[in-house]
Amino acid sequence: MEVVLNNTQIDYPKGKPLHQLIEESAQSYPGNVALTFHHTTFTYSELNVTANRLAKELIARGAATGKIIGLALDRSAEMVIGLLAILKSGAAYVPLDPEYPKDRIEFMLDDSGASILLTSKKYKGHFASNTIEVLIEDALEASKNHSTDNPTVNVTGADLAYVLYTSGSTGKPKGVQIEHHSLVNIMLSFQKKPGITPDDKVLAVATISFDIAGIDLYLPLTSGAQIILADSITAKDGRALLDIVRNQGVTILQATPYTWRMMLEVGWDDYLPIKVFCGGEAMAKDLAERLVPRSKEVWNLYGPTETTIYSIIKQITDANDITIGWPVDNTQIYILDEQKNNLTNGDIGEIFIGGVGVARGYLNRPELTAERFIDNPFASGEKIYRTGDLGKYKPDGDIVYLGRIDHQVKVRGYRIELGEIEHNLGKQEGVKQAVVIAREDTPGIPRLVAYVVLESGQTGIPEKSMLDNWDKALFEVLPEYMMPDDYVLMDIIPSTPNGKIDRKALPKPDYSHINRDGEYVAPRTSNEKLVAEIWEELMGLEKISIFDNFFQLGGRSLVAVKIMARLEQETGKRLPLATLFEYSTVEKLAARLEIDAEAITWESLVPIKPKGSKMPLYIVHGAGLNVLLFNALAMNMDDEQPVYGLQAKGLNGVDEPLDVMEEIAANYVDEIINHDPVGPYAVAGYSLGGLIAYEMAKQMLAMGKEVKMLAMFDTYADQTQKYDSKLKRVIDDSWTLIKQVAYTPVLFLEDPKRTIEYKSREIGRRIQKIFKKLFPDKVKKKESFAAYTNEIHERSLAAQKNYLLTPVNIEIELFRAKKRTFYMDDFKFLGWKPYALKGVRVHDIPGEHNTIFAPPNDKQFAEVLQKCLDEAAAR
Repeated sequence: MEVVLNNTQIDYPKGKPLHQLIEESAQSYPGNVALTFHHTTFTYSELNVTANRLAKELIARGAATGKIIGLALDRSAEMVIGLLAILKSGAAYVPLDPEYPKDRIEFMLDDSGASILLTSKKYKGHFASNTIEVLIEDALEASKNHSTDNPTVNVTGADLAYVLYTSGSTGKPKGVQIEHHSLVNIMLSFQKKPGITPDDKVLAVATISFDIAGIDLYLPLTSGAQIILADSITAKDGRALLDIVRNQGVTILQATPYTWRMMLEVGWDDYLPIKVFCGGEAMAKDLAERLVPRSKEVWNLYGPTETTIYSIIKQITDANDITIGWPVDNTQIYILDEQKNNLTNGDIGEIFIGGVGVARGYLNRPELTAERFIDNPFASGEKIYRTGDLGKYKPDGDIVYLGRIDHQVKVRGYRIELGEIEHNLGKQEGVKQAVVIAREDTPGIPRLVAYVVLESGQTGIPEKSMLDNWDKALFEVLPEYMMPDDYVLMDIIPSTPNGKIDRKALPKPDYSHINRDGEYVAPRTSNEKLVAEIWEELMGLEKISIFDNFFQLGGRSLVAVKIMARLEQETGKRLPLATLFEYSTVEKLAARLEIDAEAITWESLVPIKPKGSKMPLYIVHGAGLNVLLFNALAMNMDDEQPVYGLQAKGLNGVDEPLDVMEEIAANYVDEIINHDPVGPYAVAGYSLGGLIAYEMAKQMLAMGKEVKMLAMFDTYADQTQKYDSKLKRVIDDSWTLIKQVAYTPVLFLEDPKRTIEYKSREIGRRIQKIFKKLFPDKVKKKESFAAYTNEIHERSLAAQKNYLLTPVNIEIELFRAKKRTFYMDDFKFLGWKPYALKGVRVHDIPGEHNTIFAPPNDKQFAEVLQKCLDEAAAR
């Protein structure tokens, strides 16, 4: 059986580098669309020419055969062009997903010895390394001076194509070295089976830090087919992916079982003429049962990074007969026992892989390379890779995958070395021992559980402060997918008779208590009861409190998709998946995205205190529609501190007010840059004006401008409700009122007089709002200034309602009013923490929301603000 199974030898162009196959595609299909990203399209000819020119620019900057170049770019057409250009330059690349922790990326750059980092203006100076930083925008502009022909660099199939880092059992990632000829072999093999033609459209969703991205990008490009590149947000949204497949004629999609389940949970019930490539982790029977009748073909793909993406593939036609199949071209599979005997009789053993796909080894890790890449006992002079996976042969020669031998696991499609999590958790203060396992107590919902022994001997449920500290520390060094879902404190870790950790004896966590905020509070309304019941069913938990946090309960995007789909089924209301980022408790989700009725106001540049030698501060106003409020603040700042305000366009009653957040921001950015073309810049916003300041900073960073400080003056990060119905908004307003009333006793104890005043005005405002909606004909129309300020109010409200907050690589200085006068979902960070990737620094300032600029509060506010400005300018 072994001879038949491993008789996979076939001639292939071993001496060709991968990019030569792509160049041949460009010659054969010059007018075919090669790449689409949003509204940007490249033909094969355009893509090849652009990559050629960029490659020559990289060569001029030091790229060469034997060199390693790091690539840290957001998912975009430029990302693909950058990868091709590096290959064409003769260098090898290290793919770096900018969403990964900064420390992890910096380790990869240093460990790989990368001489150049190809990145964008967005990440300029962000990663500390010994590389020469090349900005893609500058390099592409400079590359226009180069010729369009293919570079004449001598690159062979034996040269390195990339170094891809995988999770490491010793606590540090390890770099897998893949040569060109290995990639050429897998592409040519895949062209035949599963098969691809120049007419195919491939939806690419895998991060470039995941080796399967090689199939997403290079299989279509070596075949004359089209790549439809999904951005990072779309790639995580099952509904968005399904829409693209249906609307753009996608014929091939490669994804992990996790992603396929997301798509199935959002209503994929019809047949789609698509080839399903399913890899990354084992295919379950129930998943196959759902995929087979809905798609043209279903392929189960298996292979570790160390053997070049995939080594064994199988078309699945029967969910009762799931195997990983047969090896791809020029690949040999052996199932061996501990004595390296080949188990061709159906006994269970470890899967070893040989052939041209076997990597060069781990970069700078000779001992680990020697351990995992051993001499092939069946072919002298060759190496085979020990996968650590268990498998067996079926009588017909197919291979059945049976899980891991060691403690490396696959969770949510990612290969995870549990030892890396244990290593980093064990370094935390007070931790004596840490063991992490993957559990699936609820079928289809795997959870990473950390069992911790403390030096103090404490057992049971960890304190919230302890959990917060661990999560914060781990998130700095580990990707999100490696974060433990649950923690259990133990007095001792169970062991087997021979002294090894008995992982099977680790207890099931008490999911009714872990990661809960405070005591259990039962649902109070029908909506809360509905949401709580759905969470309990789909998350496999009991007695979820209305204040429990979805993510602290271990919630992930797959179960989020199920929750949103069920809510839509039960209520008829379709909520964006991102709702759970901001409305992450039962209470908040049941409230359906409340929205503050205050208008966002913006206007032209106004000099408040224009003289001074320090870095100017530009402040966007809130609902008052002018900048007079900032005068006292500015006057209390240093004599050399210039301050400018931004007022809403249209206050003069002549200009047309803007109603799109991005356009408003772009208008103000233009005014600021026209006033000061060089920078650096400090931008701030008060109340809802902080949202426009946030978008301004985002646009400035994208332009390569240096934003030294982004400040929020008591601004809450409200998220859009643009897809909600009028009825839902009425319901949300009513529920908001209920929450505010419920919080009133707390406010009353702090300041009875002010609470009565504020609540009375708030109730009157809401009654007036309801009256206007019910009896619009009886509302007296405003005239003159009041009329167009009202129009600005309405336009600003439209801009806010349609503005989608997305994370930005920036730090926010949050100036938070000490005195609370109304209920907020997040009193600590005012909702900004998910959006400021570099963190939120909180500064408490005296007063309440409406009095932080009033004497005597303005003086203390100015002192704190000036100190922050000076620190920012000095950085």
